[in-house]
Amino acid sequence: MKITVIGPGAIGTLLAALLSNTNVEISLLVKPKHKELLRDGKIVLDNFKGRRFEKKIKIITKLDNPDWIILAVKSYDVDNLIELLRNCSAPILCCQNGIKTYRELTEKIGKDRIAYMVTGIGSSKIATGEAEFRGSGFTFIGEASGITSPRLINLSEVIKKSGITCDVVDDVLSYVWLKTIINSSINPVAAHAKVINGELRKPELNKVVHKICMESTMISTEIGINLPLEPWSEIEKIIRNTAENKCSMLQDLENGRQTEIDAINGEIVRIADSNGLDAIYNKEFIEKIKSVSN
Repeated sequence: MKITVIGPGAIGTLLAALLSNTNVEISLLVKPKHKELLRDGKIVLDNFKGRRFEKKIKIITKLDNPDWIILAVKSYDVDNLIELLRNCSAPILCCQNGIKTYRELTEKIGKDRIAYMVTGIGSSKIATGEAEFRGSGFTFIGEASGITSPRLINLSEVIKKSGITCDVVDDVLSYVWLKTIINSSINPVAAHAKVINGELRKPELNKVVHKICMESTMISTEIGINLPLEPWSEIEKIIRNTAENKCSMLQDLENGRQTEIDAINGEIVRIADSNGLDAIYNKEFIEKIKSVSN
């Protein structure tokens, strides 16, 4: 099996490093400017179950007929890759936060080629092609079509062999919603307060996280989403298991990068507005994050 990971960030580097330990051919597709940074072909994953992985893998700037593409770029970079993805026939495993990217990719590429990975694993980008594992969590994969194909089963077995616990699900959209609710609650609060996830256990912050969670959960329920797990319980687990992790939104703010607030909370607000529902707390934190963004 040939797998190409697109994006040398926190999740892309983690997946490329771990999958390179299996019996598949791994390549990492990067922008030309990043290929220069990775000219020795080495990527690094630190602190995964107490181990440091330094892996030499194939670095590419063009797709080379893979059996699977793992799309691990930020949600706001996906639009720039639509034509590239359309011109390739390989199925795509998407790792993006938020409902917005799911909607765009299934509309523009088609449900038959789109699968999703929903994970609570904590990973921090140290540099291009270098990441640090920051905590375990659930991982679910499923196809947007609702059909569990042999190709997805094979991919799930490879992911398991890499060291990631992975379950295959039929209704992956409900899991994308679950992760969106979790992200909508943890990320903006931690980012605005400038704290690691564990600090969200403090009563004054925990209360705010809970309010957003309840609001986002209500919106999903009102539009007919049957959530597979209880979001608040999962949020408490993630805060505990990734206590030392900086959420991706905080990392983006600290590094002067664009955040995914529009793809996560913004899409929840769009859905709420179109269905006549309130999204007061989501709107509040959109404004707060935008006020401190570059």
